[in-house]
This record gives sequence, structure tokens and C-alpha cells, in this order.
Amino acid sequence: MSDWQERLKSEDLRKITRVADRYAPAFAITMAVIAVPLALLYLTPMVLGFFAPALDASIDLYAVNRPLAFTFLDSNGTEVGHRGAIVGERLKLDEMPKYLPAAFIAMEDRRFYSHNGIDPLGLARALLLDLKAHHFVAGGSTISQQTAKIVYTQQQRTMSRKLVELIDAAGLEKSLSKQQILQLYLNRIYLGSGAYGVDGASRVYFGTDARNLSLAQAAMLATLTRAPSVFSPRRDLLRAQQRASLVLDSMVDNGAITESQAADARAHPAVITDRAGTDARNYYLDTAADEAMKLATINGVAPSADMVVHTTLEPKVQEAARLAALRTINKYGKKSRVHEAAVVIMKTDGAVSAMIGGVDYQDSVFNRATQAHRQPGSAFKPFVYLAALESGITPWETRDDTPVDIGGYTPTNFGGKSYGTLTLADALAHSVNTITVNLAQEIGIRKVIEAAKRVGITSPLQANASLALGTAEVTPLELTAAYAAFANGGYRVYPYLVTEVDVAGKALYQRHAPQPQRVIDTAVDRDLTAMMYGVVVNGTGGYASLHGREAAGKTGTTQDSHDAWFVGFTTDYVGAAWVGNDDSSPTRGVTGGTLPAYIWRDTMLVAEQGMPLKPLDKSVRPAPEELEAMAGGATWDGADDEALSRTPGLPTDEEPQAQRREQPRKRSGGLLGWLFGSGADDEPEPPPPPPPSR
Repeated sequence: MSDWQERLKSEDLRKITRVADRYAPAFAITMAVIAVPLALLYLTPMVLGFFAPALDASIDLYAVNRPLAFTFLDSNGTEVGHRGAIVGERLKLDEMPKYLPAAFIAMEDRRFYSHNGIDPLGLARALLLDLKAHHFVAGGSTISQQTAKIVYTQQQRTMSRKLVELIDAAGLEKSLSKQQILQLYLNRIYLGSGAYGVDGASRVYFGTDARNLSLAQAAMLATLTRAPSVFSPRRDLLRAQQRASLVLDSMVDNGAITESQAADARAHPAVITDRAGTDARNYYLDTAADEAMKLATINGVAPSADMVVHTTLEPKVQEAARLAALRTINKYGKKSRVHEAAVVIMKTDGAVSAMIGGVDYQDSVFNRATQAHRQPGSAFKPFVYLAALESGITPWETRDDTPVDIGGYTPTNFGGKSYGTLTLADALAHSVNTITVNLAQEIGIRKVIEAAKRVGITSPLQANASLALGTAEVTPLELTAAYAAFANGGYRVYPYLVTEVDVAGKALYQRHAPQPQRVIDTAVDRDLTAMMYGVVVNGTGGYASLHGREAAGKTGTTQDSHDAWFVGFTTDYVGAAWVGNDDSSPTRGVTGGTLPAYIWRDTMLVAEQGMPLKPLDKSVRPAPEELEAMAGGATWDGADDEALSRTPGLPTDEEPQAQRREQPRKRSGGLLGWLFGSGADDEPEPPPPPPPSR
């Protein structure tokens, strides 16, 4: 090499050296910025593991910081539902299919068995994503960290919470084995729809326990860890199946399953169970949960442990009510412009057997049976006649159907009809408005209010003339409870759904039947029952007839058919059915004698199955000649207030002040009408059953 080449090389080296000397501090700082965090990330698990405190062995990690769980039993002691945390069974890993924990590892933490609770690579990746987004978008959490968050910390994404989570995760790794941590995680993770743990979620979504999950079902559950409400298969089953397919891919990459197993799972994707019947119980269980919490709260302190709630629910009756409401609205709703229904069925002592607060709980959790205050229309009239009977008036006395004008209030009968002279029993049976309003004025509206409140109406009642026709708003539950006093011989009823609340295996509350409180005289109650029996046998409630089983009740329809009711009872049950619209828009000709009567009838026929036929405790209607003598020669002429048909295929009921153009249909009256009744077709297929014989 020549001298000049050596000199050039030496000159280059000096330049390089000068550049290196100039930028060495910056380079060192840059390497430190990169290396120090990486070193900290890798050293963090060891450091935290050294300083993290050991777990308190006395703490039940499966229960701490978990929402209270309500387990509901029906009237026979069979489990029928949950509220709060749906936890299922506490399963061990060897009780689960091997691919179930593998699906969660593949989805959440592939290096679960190779790190010490904190994954440096995962943290680094999450840190970069958070810095790029300028807020917390990723946590880089391992299964150990997620378990620590579930057990110990709140869910907010903050730096301080993250540090606490890392320390707690290190504590878990220090005190528990990997298998114990994974088992705790799978039994505690929230997977949507109130389900905590894989077994609870398996029962909610697939109707089976986690022991019997298929590979496709396990993969679908593993997709629910991050946003269970957003990714719920109940929101979009197809998207949930697509996400499950990605989990299967990850399991194949992880070596947990083979490609052929994944292909078979894709060919048989998971589907969820039909929860229509189960969801309909939620109206009942929501109410029962509220009642149970009140009963179990002592001196302002609510229970802090899981509760078992014994209820009065009868699943057979509940399902019958759901199907009756759903079928009726599906069949007639569009034509009749009616979208909602509510049903309450209770025993005559107030034990609520069934409660339907709407046709679809998934669509609306608003409980129309307990929360909707609606006008009862003529279903309020029995309280007017109760007050009249208590004033010494008998059902067989007659009154004239005369025009009403009370300070400008001028109600008319349905269709503007006039009935002449008829007995009060017939006036109630055929829901004659004018006689009812005049009768309320005769005895005093204050007496009507007092009678209604005494038997169970708790909503405010205004002392005005229109109250007689049901303009005060009530709920289906309170109206049913008030009618229960008619059904049980005159005793006040307080509706209840809960008979016992157990906490930690001990009965914290047990119901004891209160001392019976008579609120209606026996003779008065028998007379009123006879009058309401006439509503079903020969009046507006003919379509509520129960195939030979005696029933009594009253229809109700409000102005322009905004609301329609049938409330009635047998010797065993009392119930109410309401139909209408949440926005109070008018229906198309729906009356209490049509859709509500259908729902009530179909529900009660199922409720009464297998029960002996027992006659109602009612007074005896006088013979025709006796009635004629009482009335001074005037008898019922066979006219019928419910005779106007407004919707094809639907008979009608009373309607205050309604004016319609349709033609009335005739019904035979007198003794034959009383005994046998008649009416237009109820539905296109089978005609309504004959009324019960006396």
C-alpha cells in the first residue's frame, strides 16, 4: 500500500473517530431509552414477584368482589332462574373438555405457561398502541392480570390501576400454580348476559353445562372476554360464529387442536338456545328480586352473600300466559293495531303464579303488569256495584236507563243505545254506562272510592262522576289483587311472589300468612259474585268461558279503545289480561270481550287443568216470575250492549260515549239467554265454548 493510501486511510479513521466522539452521548442515551424499558419489562415480573405479598388463604377467591347471585325456585322448589351473577358450578380443569381452557389461552394469552404473570412482549406492544392512540386502547393483560383485575381491582383503565393489577398478578403467580390461576379465571370471567364463569355462560347461551361443551361452543365463549355485550351471540349469531372461527385458527396455530378438528367445528357452528320462554319469566323474576331484597334487608343492611329465593311461580301457568299473549298479539295485533299485552295470574290468597309484563322481554324490559298505570274502563264497575250492594241495594232491583248530565258530563252507552228498565245484575252483565254512573251518584262517589281502596286499589282515585266508568289509572297487579277479594269470599289480599329467602344456607326470611282481614260481607260478596258470573254467562265476557268451569269477571274498554281488559276469577285463581299500546294510541276496535278475554281464557284453561270442578260461592238469581214481580212487570228485553262489531272476526264490548255506525247483532235474552247465552264468532276456527251450566 502506498504512502498516500495509508495517509488517506488514517485521515478517514480520524474523521470517523471525530464523528463517533461527537455523537457518542446521544447514541448512548438512545440505547438507554430503548434498553432500560426493555430491561425493566423483563425484570418487572421478578421484582414484583419478590415484593408482592402472599395471598390470604382464608379468602374465597371464587366469591370475593363478585356481584350477588339470586337463585330462584318455583312453587315446587325447582330452579327456574337467576339474577345478579349467574355463576353455574365451580368446575375444576379436569372436569372441562381440554379444548375449553385451550380456547381461552389461544385467544387471550398464548404464552400463559411461559411467563411469570406479566408478559413483557405483550406490555411493549400495548404500550406502543396506547402511545400511538394517545389514550388507553390496549392493556397487554395476561390471564393472570385479568384474574387479578376480576378478583381485586376495579375496571377503569388508569396507570395506577395497571400498577396495582401487575402487583396482584405477581401475588397470584407467587401463591398459586398456573393450573389454579387458569381454573380461577375460567370460573370468574364475565361472559355477558349476567353469566360469570364458563359454566354459567354455557347454561345461558347453550342450555348445557360446561362439561358438555362442543369445540365450536368453547370457541364462541372465548370470543366474549373483551366486550361480552357487543360480541354477544344474541345480538348477531353469524358474527359470533365468524369470530369463533378466528379462535379456531388461533388454536390450530397454538397446537391445541388439529386442522381437521377446526374444520369439523366450522361445519357444525355453535347456535344459542331459544330463550323466549325463559326471558318471559324475567318480568316475574325482576319483581321477585326487588321483593326479596326488601324482605332480606334488615335495619337498612342488605345481604352480602348469595341468596336463594323461594317464589310462588308456577311455570306451567307462566308459560301458558306467555303463549296466550304472544299468540293473540301475533294473530290479531296488526289487524287490530295493538302491540302489547300484560297478564297477572294469582291464587286467591295473593300468591302470584304468573306475570307477563309484555310480549317480548328482549324488546322491552318495562313491566306493564306492575309499572303501567292505565285506565281500567268498565273493569272498574264492580267497585260501584260493591258499594251499591253495601248500601242495601240488591242485584235484582231495577233501574231505568235514563240520560246522564252531571255538570256537563254526559256519558252514553256503547253505540248510543237505550235499554229501558233492567235489573242491576243485567246492567253490569251488559255494561250499561248510564245506569252505572247514575247508581254511583245515587250512593255517593265517596262510597265507591272507599270500597275500591278497601279491597286493594292503591292508586289515587279522584271523586268525580267519570270514576264510575274507570277513568282512574291502575296497574294490572293491583286490579287483580282487588278482584281477589271477590274470589276468596271477601278477604283483603296483598299480592306476594316470595315465600322464603335463604342466605348462606339459612332462612333469613320466611313468609307467614297474615291474619285474614274481611273487607266484604259474605252475603254482599255472594251477590256480587253472582252478578259477575252473569258477565261471563250472558254478558260482555262470553269469550272468557271455561268449558263448563264456573268463572266470573268483568270486561273493560276505555274511550276509543285505548285500553282493553278482562279481569276474572274461578274458585282457584284470579287474573287480569290487558292489551293496548305503550304510546296510548287507540286500537282498532279492540274491546275487553275480545283479545283480553281470549288471553285470559287460554291461560286459565291451562291453570285449571286437573283441578276439580267447583262452583262459585254465589247467590241464586230469582226465577223469571220473581224478577217480573220485583220489577213491576219490566224484564230484560234481550238487547245487548256489546253487540257492535267493529273489526271483522272480533266481537265487541262496552265503550264509554262511543258512537259507531255498525249494525248490532242480536242475542237471545230472558231466561234462555241467562242460562245459555249466545254470540258472534270469536275466531275463524273453532267457535267459543258454550257457557258453563248453572
